[in-house]
Amino acid sequence: MQLWQAILIGLIYYLGNGTAIGVGFFTLYRPLVAGFLTGLVLGDPVQGTIIGGSINLMYLGFISAGGSLPGDPCLAGVVGTTLVIASGLDINAALAVAVSVGLLGAFMWFGRLSLTQIFVPFADSLAAKGDAKNFWIADFLLPQLLLFVISFFPAFFIVYYGADFITGVLYFLGDTVLGIMIILGGMLPALGLGLLLKSVYQGDAKIYFFLGFLLVQFAGLDMVKIGLIAIVLTGIYMQYKSHGEKVDFDVFKVSESNKATRILTKKELNWAFLNWNVHAMSSYNYERMMGFGFLHALVPVFKKLYKADDQGRAEAMMRHTGFFNTSPQVGGIIVGVTIAMEEQRYQGATEIDEPMITAIKSSLMGPLAGIGDTVTQGVIIPLLLAFFMGMATEGNVLAPILYSVLAVAIIWGMGYYLFFLGYEKGSDAIVNLLESGLINKIIDASKVMGTIVIGGLVANYVYVKTGIVFQNGDWTFSLQEQLFDAILPGMLPLLLTFGVYKLLDKKFSPLKVMLILVVLGIVGGYFGILA
Repeated sequence: MQLWQAILIGLIYYLGNGTAIGVGFFTLYRPLVAGFLTGLVLGDPVQGTIIGGSINLMYLGFISAGGSLPGDPCLAGVVGTTLVIASGLDINAALAVAVSVGLLGAFMWFGRLSLTQIFVPFADSLAAKGDAKNFWIADFLLPQLLLFVISFFPAFFIVYYGADFITGVLYFLGDTVLGIMIILGGMLPALGLGLLLKSVYQGDAKIYFFLGFLLVQFAGLDMVKIGLIAIVLTGIYMQYKSHGEKVDFDVFKVSESNKATRILTKKELNWAFLNWNVHAMSSYNYERMMGFGFLHALVPVFKKLYKADDQGRAEAMMRHTGFFNTSPQVGGIIVGVTIAMEEQRYQGATEIDEPMITAIKSSLMGPLAGIGDTVTQGVIIPLLLAFFMGMATEGNVLAPILYSVLAVAIIWGMGYYLFFLGYEKGSDAIVNLLESGLINKIIDASKVMGTIVIGGLVANYVYVKTGIVFQNGDWTFSLQEQLFDAILPGMLPLLLTFGVYKLLDKKFSPLKVMLILVVLGIVGGYFGILA
């Protein structure tokens, strides 16, 4: 590998973790996209797409909520892709190595949240002075420089020096170790699919999982066809489920009243939305979480309202330096509500005081975090990934591109609308949205679609076979071919995935489940139980 290639791969990893694009977490951070870009750098985007899509299977149910991170998909994506393209490692063996490297990335994430706390006093001092002009330095510039150091350099050194070392060690250990790594690579996607099942395998949706599995096993459909069938069947299910019911969509109608009394223009509001979407997690840390990102979003507003009042601007900024944490994509509605209250307070609304603003922010961030993480990370993104996974593993480079375009359009479009809904309708908008029942209907529909697609993914991408063969003279009996395949092709992958799902459902952590899979793979591969 050339030096410039390692530098570019390090930059891909940094941008996947960074906030400069605003949707890096849903695009570059996903192995589907990171693998494609890494392959592009290494001169083989088709192979990069295949590898990235394969690695992404293990992170299909990946959810980061409340500051937790169960692994690092982006680092796994860039390292796994590099191992296959630059070092010639078997793809399944690379998958197993990628998961281990992903765990290393999780430690880097926790280090980031700890180290970023050093900028808290500086941000507080800028807020206390009402220095809205330079607040971006504390919230964005310094934390991102730190992030660059702790993300770019590890990725650079791993791919530049570590890839050949890792593959050299594996080849030195011999075919037995490589065989075990390949077995593990086929088993580990069951973890990602099990995590996703935990979110969607519920109620009426359960039976649809088996439909997706059987459509692949007996009809041989690829994932694009499975996805289209899932969309049609979900529509039929919702028509049946909602028969006779009326959904109130008035909650989404934006009020046109009282605009004549407003001071803020679309310019300040658009900048506020942009700041929130891009910088919500720029200085993410254990002490304040998104607190400074929230204040950064309000900076354009305070610049306009308190243009000639340094003391008033300082007091306003200090109101929003405290702890705040919610789903960035849905949480924009809280930013909109807060801006509306700050504008009314500036105009003399005495009933809107500081305790009231703080109470509304605090009371809303929890419920919206649950809804936002469920809808975006647990439903929208996994379904999009699952839909394009089949294209990716077939080497279609349009898969990561189309996925990224759709993910950006959905996340930004939803965020933009909710931000202005909060500003236009105030806190009542959120209460009405929660009470309308529409969110529950969307989640129900997503579960049906999700179970169909996951069933197809299990049939296509979880690989586990037994190597047990009974022999007596000329008579042989293959447990795999003559028993399991005769009863139901893909039975073992199905049972493995359900076993993972049951462990997760019994509160086993993903790390413990992964360790169980590793032990099963090592023991089964070494003794020939698994092939």
